[in-house]
Amino acid sequence: MFCVGGFVAALLILSIHYTKLGDDKSPEVVTVTSGSHNMAVESFTLGVNSPLAPPMSKENLPNNSASTSEQVQKADQDPLAEVLKSAAMEGNTVILTQANEAWMAPNSLFDLFLEGFHVGEGIEHLLNHLVVVTEDKKGFEKCKTVHKYCYFLKTKKRNIGKEKVYMSKEYLVTMWARNKFQRRILKLGYNFLYTDMDILWLRNPLRHIAITSDLAFASDFFYGDEDSIETSTPNGGFMYVKSSNKTVQFFKSWYEQRVNYPDQHDQYVLNQIKVEFTKRFQVRMQFVNSLYTAGFCEMSKDISKVCTVHANCCVTIGAKLQDLRSILEDWKTYKSIPPWVKEKENFRFRDHGICLHPMGK
Repeated sequence: MFCVGGFVAALLILSIHYTKLGDDKSPEVVTVTSGSHNMAVESFTLGVNSPLAPPMSKENLPNNSASTSEQVQKADQDPLAEVLKSAAMEGNTVILTQANEAWMAPNSLFDLFLEGFHVGEGIEHLLNHLVVVTEDKKGFEKCKTVHKYCYFLKTKKRNIGKEKVYMSKEYLVTMWARNKFQRRILKLGYNFLYTDMDILWLRNPLRHIAITSDLAFASDFFYGDEDSIETSTPNGGFMYVKSSNKTVQFFKSWYEQRVNYPDQHDQYVLNQIKVEFTKRFQVRMQFVNSLYTAGFCEMSKDISKVCTVHANCCVTIGAKLQDLRSILEDWKTYKSIPPWVKEKENFRFRDHGICLHPMGK
């Protein structure tokens, strides 16, 4: 085994996964409104010309979006819909991330997040389909200086630009506001892949989400079966949802369950209701193999297949930054190694850091 303290490059994923998408509590209710039209218009200027490569044929793409005449009419008057339309890839799918000023400070998680797309393997074009949702004006202004599609989500809460301590009241308010906003995306007829900003993208994870999945999640620990709803725990930091009437109703009922679980976040509530709700709404929930969607809780043992690395099982921005920078450094080292050397050695990420721990052999 040869350790570069880091990841391995993805070999032949495209030819294997051609049936996947990418083969191209708080009882306090938060009112979420869109940013002003002028601010939204400032955040996008160019159309998207780069489809997901290699592009999927249209007949293989999901085509059951929850669009009605009423929704279309509202979309024409909604600046959010304009941003989504400009950023959507073929099949009406967008990539979403959300953060505030604390996560978007210079040399913080936002810069590292974007760097991953630039140094990753064939994923730079996915930035054309990324919508960055900001919770405060300073974060929005920062976003506009470095990215094409930024959206200011106004919320009625204080200290919106500060780091949210895990399970604090402000953290819970933020999580449920995010959940409500995501339902709004679905009602506008767009599929989305939501990614936390503390996830490094190194390859295209859409290739490992089945077309038949209505929802797909990463999980902190993978138990060997992508359909194991009873045993797997969904991580809302990496979540794909297909727009349909079923998923809109799923999200609506999920949000309404917050009053039954005081002082809990949306991810905890989902884990309590997932079995009942998948049956009630007749949706398929997939759990992506951690071989592809790794995290500090459970690192992938095969760098040649890793697509994303999540700084989960880790708190504070400083700790996440230090260890994610180590992962990215290892990735760059791996990419510089000649292919013939990679074939003979088993490369992996370093297993030490603030949150990183020795991986299983």
